[in-house]
Amino acid sequence: MGILVAFSSSVLPLVKLPQILTKTGPSFILTESNQYWIDTFIIPTIDNDTMILIKLKGGHVGGIGISIIPYKDGTPIVGETPVINYIFDADQETYTTQAKTNLKAEYFVTVFCIKNNYTLTINSVWSPYDSLRAYLYLGLSTLPAGLLIIYYDRIIEERDIEIQKALNK
Repeated sequence: MGILVAFSSSVLPLVKLPQILTKTGPSFILTESNQYWIDTFIIPTIDNDTMILIKLKGGHVGGIGISIIPYKDGTPIVGETPVINYIFDADQETYTTQAKTNLKAEYFVTVFCIKNNYTLTINSVWSPYDSLRAYLYLGLSTLPAGLLIIYYDRIIEERDIEIQKALNK
């Protein structure tokens, strides 16, 4: 089992397929007292120089901005330029653009909206199995236990064979 987990968590994340991520928001209901909201999420690891197609559509004109920046180890990478950093004009309702990633990393997406709803679609190529990377150490740590169980099973099997030989004599 450990071999299967270790293999899956190290090989499957290398498989890259075209992906479409669609988000709607804000994830909070806007009211008169809370007229803005910031949604954040993470795009799995994307290779360097990979095209990203972004389409952001607002419920009405103005009041939306988006930023996509490289992300590593739980924080945005300081000093790296954002892939996208855009704020809607006062009369703008949709924004569509293409950009290339500037390094191999996860990407942190921030969408902020003021008195507006949005639908965000991101098309690019990344691994749908990227989250399996976290299980590599689990798979490697279960290998010794699995080998110990196999070893113990052989000892028990040999003991049972010796007992059967002794009983048949």
